Amino acid sequence: MTAVLRIPRPLRRETPIAVPDPGVAADARAVIGPLAIFSVAAVFLASLLLAGFHSVLVDGQFELDRLQTRLDDGRERGQVLRMEVARLESPSRILHVAQGRLGMVPPPQRVYLPAVLPGDPAQPIPEPVGNPFGTLHR
Repeated sequence: MTAVLRIPRPLRRETPIAVPDPGVAADARAVIGPLAIFSVAAVFLASLLLAGFHSVLVDGQFELDRLQTRLDDGRERGQVLRMEVARLESPSRILHVAQGRLGMVPPPQRVYLPAVLPGDPAQPIPEPVGNPFGTLHR
């Protein structure tokens, strides 16, 4: 008596494996290697170009910021100078300086001169007395 411990498996059929032509695989490797090197070099050069362009942009932005700061400072300085001119031109300040530092006093009465129009026959301009181009004696 024989006991069967396991059911026998059917025998596997071996399927034929297609072996590629060694010449085709070598050609594919010959194309892929230089193509990979070219791709890596292209990515490196593109990154380098991008970094250089970014450097130029940053430098231009710094220059633009510097010019903007100078412009703002100039505008502020101009505003300060305009305020100083307005202060120096004020009539009350001029009167104060004229009376204090220069010793000028306002006249007791104001004398207004009549307007004379050249060529007006009703009021001719009087001729100068003496030699107006001679030497002055004080």
